[in-house]
Amino acid sequence: MTLLALSIDRPEDQPKIPAYLKKYGLDCRVLLAGEEGLEGYNFYAASSLFVVDRKGLLAGIPSQYYFKLEEELGKQLPDLLAGRPTLGPILWSLESAPQGFGELWHVPEEAPLTNFAVVPASGKHAVEIGALDASHHLKRYSGTGELLGEATLEDEKLYGLRGVDLDGDGINEWVASKDSGFQVLDDAGSVYWSYSTFGDSKFFEIGGFADLDRDGRKEILVRSGDTIRALHNVPGLLWKNETLKDVKALLVDGRQSIQVQTGDTVHRLDAQGRIMGPGFRAPGRTVLLGETLPGSQRSLRAFGAAYRSALSFGDLDGDGRKEILLVSRGGVTVYTQDGSILLSLLVAESQTEPRATLADLDGKPGDELIVNIPGYGLVALGMKSTQGKVAAGRPGWRSP
Repeated sequence: MTLLALSIDRPEDQPKIPAYLKKYGLDCRVLLAGEEGLEGYNFYAASSLFVVDRKGLLAGIPSQYYFKLEEELGKQLPDLLAGRPTLGPILWSLESAPQGFGELWHVPEEAPLTNFAVVPASGKHAVEIGALDASHHLKRYSGTGELLGEATLEDEKLYGLRGVDLDGDGINEWVASKDSGFQVLDDAGSVYWSYSTFGDSKFFEIGGFADLDRDGRKEILVRSGDTIRALHNVPGLLWKNETLKDVKALLVDGRQSIQVQTGDTVHRLDAQGRIMGPGFRAPGRTVLLGETLPGSQRSLRAFGAAYRSALSFGDLDGDGRKEILLVSRGGVTVYTQDGSILLSLLVAESQTEPRATLADLDGKPGDELIVNIPGYGLVALGMKSTQGKVAAGRPGWRSP
């Protein structure tokens, strides 16, 4: 058995390593991994333990050993030292799901995904999935997981991704965001144009897209600090609202209605960016995350922590009622409107938060769950059949 320590210390701290090893009686080889760590291992905390068997196959990942290192490692060591083959760690498993629900397709991870977006089918145009990875590749997939195209992006600071047909020509554009702006890309990854807040350090976000002037082309709604702007699909400003104070959130709902939260009050803005009506209050210090039926008196409003709650809506079971999807480190949960759990998916790699959404990929009743699982890839899950359950016990997927 060999113990390798990988140091992620800064260069100026590396000379301290020998004294540290001597002080604590550590007898092991130390490799200098640098502040970026080890590519492909997806770890964000020190210390993180990976176990590799004699054939070089991954036998254990950090989340297995949190708070129970001796117990879990003690179970593995006899088989590992005896050279017995390892099954590898469970990367994810369905803890509960509707009957007949399972994996439809899977695109293996070549580089960790930073974000992905699903553009729904419209008219003659099929659904399309765009994915942005850590190697700065933009890849486009069909609803069945077939690769439609890929491109390498020049800007290495892009991390957010949204897909939308801005100009109404039936071809999707991709809006890739960064800390202080965004780029509008075509399907080949070429930059149409860019928007920047020009060094403004205030919080920046894209609220969504809406055809505000009814010309068949969508505007891009953005927020920088307390300022809300509606930008044309080509460089140009439709309007700007600088009168708002203490803006907490900006979002465009399914009706292309603009909602903005200032303090603890949520207002609706009209097509010219003016406040409409008295608005409603958000409970406590939460922000509005969305609604199940925007514009309806039967709509449920969801609130959560600012900038931290990954929440979306969809009809997973095809009953015509929107479910609530919540993503957190360690998994994905889909709740019905009465608070019952409809689906629970465990993701073993809890250092990296998965990304997930509900979308209709096949045009049939019931949405599919599309989720990026660290170390596994982009996965679509849905109804495989109407007979029987997914599997007995806890179906899990392992990786070498």
